[in-house]
Amino acid sequence: MNLQRPIAILFDLDGTLVDSVGDIADAANKMLAQLGLPSCPDADIRHFVGNGVRLLVDRAITRDIAGGAPEEQINVATEIFREIYSRGCVARTALMPHARETLQSLAAEGVILSVVTNKPENPTRQILDHFKLSAMISSIIGGDTLAVRKPDPAVVHESFRRAGLNQSSHAWFVGDSHTDVLAAKSAGISSIIVRGGYNHGEPVEELDPPPDAIVDHLAEVLTMYRAAKSI
Repeated sequence: MNLQRPIAILFDLDGTLVDSVGDIADAANKMLAQLGLPSCPDADIRHFVGNGVRLLVDRAITRDIAGGAPEEQINVATEIFREIYSRGCVARTALMPHARETLQSLAAEGVILSVVTNKPENPTRQILDHFKLSAMISSIIGGDTLAVRKPDPAVVHESFRRAGLNQSSHAWFVGDSHTDVLAAKSAGISSIIVRGGYNHGEPVEELDPPPDAIVDHLAEVLTMYRAAKSI
């Protein structure tokens, strides 16, 4: 795949830079217990991640990717989940393979790095601080930073603005799901999808629209950057 070398790379968080399902599942199950509902296994939670807290909570309550819980119940459950998760978002979370080395190498080569995620901004910052990645990140956009979230192109545009880039800057979006591909395409930038993430349990090879590239792990993003043609 011949991609143009970017001056900036935007990364998704959950399933891309970190595997956070353990802590998300723990918070979701504590929430469900408070509501008097049955627990949800980690494997199901893995499929429910990626579209923001509210839909995650809805899916956990209904045990269905489509959701459909009553609005009032979702409102109450979302507040419970947020409070629990904010106190325990790094206990079982781990870096994805090659995440630290890839970010360090890209930063050393002068690439502007950002994180754009549908996870709320507060736990996103907690996780990046915990793994000592924050100093390499020029801008952080969470699912509650703006009034919209991925795949709306506004999150990419705001990430550019906060990183000091103009809207025509060439960039890549690295993620693990359909939402990331749509966010990149809607903003007019290239998308790279990493296998081994979440994507609601669906094979990344079946993504429609397809990403510009699919890689096995994050180290391949660094290899692609070094092999890409300069602008």
